[in-house]
This record gives sequence, C-alpha cells and structure tokens, in this order.
Amino acid sequence: MGTTIEKILNIPEETQTIEFKRLSGSKVVKKIIQTIVAMANTDGGTIILGIEDPEKTKLKGMERVFGIEENKVLFDAIFHELKNIVPPISNLKPNIIEVSKNKSIALLNIPKATECFYSIENQVWIRLHKSNKMLTTHEVIKFNYAKGFEKADRELVDVDLELLNTKYFNDWRSKRKIDSGEIKDILFQTGLARKNAKGVIMPTRAAVLLFAKFPTELLETKCAVRVIQLKGTVEKFEKTPNYLEKPETIGGPVVDVIRKTQEYVLNLMRSGIAIHSGFVNKYKIPERAILEAITNAIIHRDYHIKRDIEIRIFEDRIEFLSPGLFPYNITKTNIGHVRSDGHRNDLLVKHLREFPEPPNLDLNEGVRSMRAQMNSQNLYPPIFITYPIYEDSVQVILFNENQPSEWEKIRKYLEQYKYIDNKTARIITGEIQVYKVSRLFRKWVDKGLLLKIVAESKNPRDTKYKLSNVEELQDI
Repeated sequence: MGTTIEKILNIPEETQTIEFKRLSGSKVVKKIIQTIVAMANTDGGTIILGIEDPEKTKLKGMERVFGIEENKVLFDAIFHELKNIVPPISNLKPNIIEVSKNKSIALLNIPKATECFYSIENQVWIRLHKSNKMLTTHEVIKFNYAKGFEKADRELVDVDLELLNTKYFNDWRSKRKIDSGEIKDILFQTGLARKNAKGVIMPTRAAVLLFAKFPTELLETKCAVRVIQLKGTVEKFEKTPNYLEKPETIGGPVVDVIRKTQEYVLNLMRSGIAIHSGFVNKYKIPERAILEAITNAIIHRDYHIKRDIEIRIFEDRIEFLSPGLFPYNITKTNIGHVRSDGHRNDLLVKHLREFPEPPNLDLNEGVRSMRAQMNSQNLYPPIFITYPIYEDSVQVILFNENQPSEWEKIRKYLEQYKYIDNKTARIITGEIQVYKVSRLFRKWVDKGLLLKIVAESKNPRDTKYKLSNVEELQDI
C-alpha cells in the first residue's frame, strides 16, 4: 500500500476534513488557526503542514513536500496562537513524520467539538467542502441546536401541566411504579419539569413530546412525520407533484409517532408500488432496517428546528430526512462504527425507555443492525448524507436494489487503496468496456455511494473516485 508519505501524496484534493498547508506567507498562521477552529466546529479533520495543496501547484509527488523546515518560526507560531482559541482545544499536538534527513511534515489531527463551539477573535468558523465560513450570530444560535450543543428537549415550554395528564403519562408512571402524587410534583422530581425564573414549575419540551396528545399544536415547533409516496425515482416539482397519494402526516406523543409511522411505512412497503411497466414493484428492504431508521430519525432529531421529519418512498429507495446534524463524536464516516458519547435528546430518550414496550433506542446498535440487515439481502449499504449538502439535517437512504458483483470488488479495493480510476476498475472487475464501467461509476455517484474527483487536467482518464463514507486519512 506504500509508505505514509506516499498515501498522503496520493490524496488528490482538499476536502471538508483535509487541508494541505505550506509554511509560507504572512497570513498562513491565521488561516491555519481559522481552519483548526472550523474543522473542530464541524466534523474534525487533519491539517497537513509542509505539503503544497495538489490543486494549487503543478508540482508532482515529492516535489510538493517543502517540509515544516521551510519556516520553523511560522511552525512555532501556530502553537503560540492556539492559546487564543476559546475555549482551549486540549492535547492538540503535531504528529511529526520524517520524509528525508532534512525534511519532515506534521499532521494536526483536529477533534470534533462535542460540547460547544470554538472561536477565535470572537469569530465562530465552520468548515465547508474545501474552505471555511464565518457564522453570523443567528447562524451560531441555529447551529448550536442543530449540533446538539443546546438541548431543545430540556427547555421549558409554556404548556399547562394538566394537558400532560394523559393515558401516556399514566402508562409511564405505572411502568415506573409511581403510585401517587400530583403530576406537577412527579414531573418536577423526575426532571421533566423545572422552576422558571419566577419560581413557577413548568414542563420541559421532552415532557410535552412524551405525554401530550397533540404536541405539535402545543409547541411553537414542528414534531410530526410526513410520509410521501412518489411515482418513479425522482421527485418532480411541477404543477401536479408526482405523489401517488396525499402525503400522510403522523403526529402525537413520541411513542405513538414511532409506532404509527413504522406501521404506516411497513404497510406501504409490503403493498409495493405500481411502476411504469405496469407491474407492482416489491420492496426487498428488510423491515428491521426500516424500523431502525424511523426510530433514529424521531428520537435523535433537533426539536428546535420548525420542520417535520420527511420520509419519501420511491420505486428504488426510501429516504429519511431528519432535522439536526450528528451530535457529539458522531460523523457520517464513523456512525455505527463507534459508540456515541451521548444523545442530543438525552432527557427524552431517558424517559422514553420507561414506557411499556419502548422502541430500540441504541444509536450504535441501530445503525450497525441496518448495515447487517441490508447486507444480508445483498442490498447496498445505508447512505448517510449531511452537512454541507444539508445545512441542518441528516438524510438516510435505503436502496431497494441488489448490489452487482462489481460493487463488492470496487468497494473492497477502495477500502484498502482509497481511490480508483476507470482503468483500475476494469482490471479488478474483468469488464473490458470503458463505457460500461463509466456507467457504473455514474450510477454509484448518483446514489451517494461514491464521490467523483475531477482531475485538474479535466481528462476523463484522470478522474478518480472514492467511497463517500470513508476518511482519506483513515488507517494512516
């Protein structure tokens, strides 16, 4: 697979999580500090010091390596300026890699922020695809909720406590063996209500979501699920939308929303969908995968954003669009592989577990199970799409399509070597026709399975592809 430096030089472009920086220029230290803040505030990443950006130079291979020795003063200045980041980013130490006797590079591995935004000079930055963006005050507030730094489920809401004295409250109370007491006292003692600034006990948003019959009508936000079944494989925004029937809106207490949404969607999937050929398309997506996707979308969404969860059912796939970004340490590349450090809606999740027959609430097991279930049916793996394509949401896609044998060969190659071109793909698949492999690549890019990297030469032969859910520096 080559040496570490060869793997790094093989990275064809900067990304949301990768940046190359030569130590030259009067503003380079400021830009590096901004990028540290931006990456930490997004999904983390790596800054590679001492190597020129491949898209900004005609130099190739080792010629791009200038090393941190190019300007040791600037290198030291980076770590001097780190103290100005608020709050401090702890344990940010360079990984020095020796390239030759007199030349070395440094990798700065930036962890994802899990509790609050970092700032520099009172400015909050986030990472776009290949650049940084400074947030406005309004955007900081919005992103605080979207990333789970501010917990909407714990906020107090102006809702009469008696409206929560429902069957759902009694089911929860019975399961917890709370035999007596006023609802006000019970909610206060269990953390589902608190005193406001005037000393008045008020319910949290979690309490309303758990117990109220009509949470959407009582809260200033939206907390329902909209299920839309569509003709074909593309949503058409025309005078008459290509809906098979009127979209279904499912509301109510969270435990009911989960159950009713699961029942409604599974019934649609079991019935199949009429396709243009006149036949009825039957869905092969495992029901367990659908149940997990629905549960995760509902319990892990951002309940501050005034938008419902949307589930779209097409001929070839089902999409789940849930407000909110991945919280804590979770990213689109590690979800299901690492355990989350916490829940965005921890109060909601904690008490939802106390209902009779609660839904499965384990994020890590849920995603892992989805992958296993899809693979058991020889279907494509779940796809996770989020920021910056969706500014404040996460989309999960389950494809109703068997994986061709070529995909498995391409996937295994990419897991080991990161990048592939048409020529290499033809060698490992045995397909000799250039256009057939190009068609496969185009299909996988459209599905979100692969990312296309257009070479600076613009020559199609130099175009490369990589997996959409694997970090460039993974295993380096």
